Amino acid sequence: MKKRYVILAALLVTAMAAAGCGKKKTDDTTQDAQVTVAPAENTDTAQADDGTLVDMQKSDDADIKNVIGDKTATASKVIIVNGTGSAIKGLYVRPTSDDDDDWGTELINGLFTLNDNDKALYYYDASVKDADGNAVTSYDIRIVYEDEDLTDCYFRKLPLTVITQITLKMDGTGDDAIPYATYLTGSSKKETSTLSEVKARLGLDDSEDDSEDQEETDVTPTPEEEPDPTQAPSDDGEDPDPTQAPDNNGGNTDPSDASADAAKQYIGQPLSSLIAAIGDANGSDYENEPETGETGYHYYDTFTVSTTVDESGNEVVAGVW
Repeated sequence: MKKRYVILAALLVTAMAAAGCGKKKTDDTTQDAQVTVAPAENTDTAQADDGTLVDMQKSDDADIKNVIGDKTATASKVIIVNGTGSAIKGLYVRPTSDDDDDWGTELINGLFTLNDNDKALYYYDASVKDADGNAVTSYDIRIVYEDEDLTDCYFRKLPLTVITQITLKMDGTGDDAIPYATYLTGSSKKETSTLSEVKARLGLDDSEDDSEDQEETDVTPTPEEEPDPTQAPSDDGEDPDPTQAPDNNGGNTDPSDASADAAKQYIGQPLSSLIAAIGDANGSDYENEPETGETGYHYYDTFTVSTTVDESGNEVVAGVW
């Protein structure tokens, strides 16, 4: 069978500008570390391939047989779907870091193989803090394929704490394949894709993908009347502009496509950071979602930004479409 190699430049991977599959290492990279988003202890155990006892927990979802971690009153959960096209035997989850030598503990640990299109339910502790004592909002995922000829793949800067289901995917095949993810937040049925963000970090041209996304997602209404560029000024010396939007307190009321791309870079970061970069939205709505609590929707001319709001009022960007 023809073997597939998924390799990106090692320099870009090390610098964290890349989000692609790295060159497989010959040494064992499985290390215990506090940064691992590890499941809580559980009295229900099973024997892994290495003879150690590992946590098991039955899933509430009948179609999900593969479960990592322990369902507790405080545990968060996320459904992980293998959409890469190849079986996965190893999984690492950690807060976003530029240290690719330290991924913490491998989570599957021989309990199962996550075949293509299979799902795994992951219970984890979302109360992890960074070095400054702030809640971690951005995470990395690393997968190890069952086929040892395939290189490990990396999925960077994911807002895991607001994600309910994430699908790990590959764009393309062979040496040029790029790992990316699509995910759902809250009760939303519309997936957010990280492909454009990954290509931007890799310095790849994503113009074709952007145009396709724009055809599917742009909802800007057509103005009923457009100003005539040849029309002379009115008596008061000002050009008529019947389509001009309100000033919106100095916000950016007409974001360009570049603004939409820029907004995607702030997924997992505070809303205030996004506003500082591209300006205020034209309008906003807030809803209480059963799974994630209060969710905000901020409407720009050519895209919408969704956010989550915690009990302390901290608002974090969850998706852009």
